[in-house]
Amino acid sequence: MQCTSFLRSLEIASVRGVRPPVEVVPIAWFPTMPSIQIRDALERDVSALTELSRFVHDIHAEAHPAYFKPFEPRAIAEQFRTRLLRQDTRIRIASLGELPVGYVVVLLRDRPEDARCFARRSCEIEEIAVAASHRRHGVARALIEDVHREARSLGIGGVELASWSFNATAHAAFQALGFAPMLVRFRHQS
Repeated sequence: MQCTSFLRSLEIASVRGVRPPVEVVPIAWFPTMPSIQIRDALERDVSALTELSRFVHDIHAEAHPAYFKPFEPRAIAEQFRTRLLRQDTRIRIASLGELPVGYVVVLLRDRPEDARCFARRSCEIEEIAVAASHRRHGVARALIEDVHREARSLGIGGVELASWSFNATAHAAFQALGFAPMLVRFRHQS
């Protein structure tokens, strides 16, 4: 209702020859956002993956400097190269046009049955990152939906991920994307 009455007041003002208080721009003048493309990451993507990972790494290193090393691009790039070769790991990269804007690292695991638990295959998001300039534009959702499709195609019923307790922003995003807490891990400083 408010939007309709605001637009109506602009229409009345323009009929009376009064300049509206805001500039009205037809939607057709806005450029369209290219669709998010997701594909397997390749060796040529290592530098983009490394740079996209910097923000996530830095917030973890700041929160837990005794656990996380300072960001070292060469070491991170080498870790991505190693992951690309692993059979149990998938790295998917999201792009808008030619611009890489996010990625996800997924681990596929087979756990044998034991005395306490049934055998199970799992699909775990080990890492996900979206460029700051493209957050809240559906990139994380598209990456996670892509992981769900992969899991279903492999006969895996769900996707899991873990997040450090300090990262309330990530927790809210994951819950908004349909994830629910499953396990709480505690630590006692000796």
